Amino acid sequence: MSNKRNSGVTMKFLGYLITVVTAISFFACIAAIPIAIKYAKSKEGYVAEAEIPAPAEKVYRAAIALTEERAPVVKILKKDDAKLFLEVTDDIQKASFKAEAISQEKTAVIVKADVPKVEGKEKEYEKEREKELALRIIDKLCTKLNVQCTVTN
Repeated sequence: MSNKRNSGVTMKFLGYLITVVTAISFFACIAAIPIAIKYAKSKEGYVAEAEIPAPAEKVYRAAIALTEERAPVVKILKKDDAKLFLEVTDDIQKASFKAEAISQEKTAVIVKADVPKVEGKEKEYEKEREKELALRIIDKLCTKLNVQCTVTN
């Protein structure tokens, strides 16, 4: 009877082990899938959007930490913790960041970057630099949160 009992415990343990290994493999596959960054030009400037597999508060705190790491080059213009909203500048460009919870473990991130005008005329260099700003913010955020991102237009 002792062997049957030990055999049952061993089978139960193996069942749990297989379940855990399967779950870890499943989550590892999900983590390996790159996050798509949707990127487009709007009337106001450039917009980059992504759905990040992390809680909204964690994503927002990571954005604040990135901004603070770049101080004094990057300054916070507006910060609304309740709305998970942040507006920053480097004295040339301005960008806004908004995190919205999709679920407890998934967050929609929207970054809008304006295109500064120089004497009523946009310089191509500044447009390219500004266009990259929205992407750079989300890219740095993905790196900080250890998430792989790819750009889609």
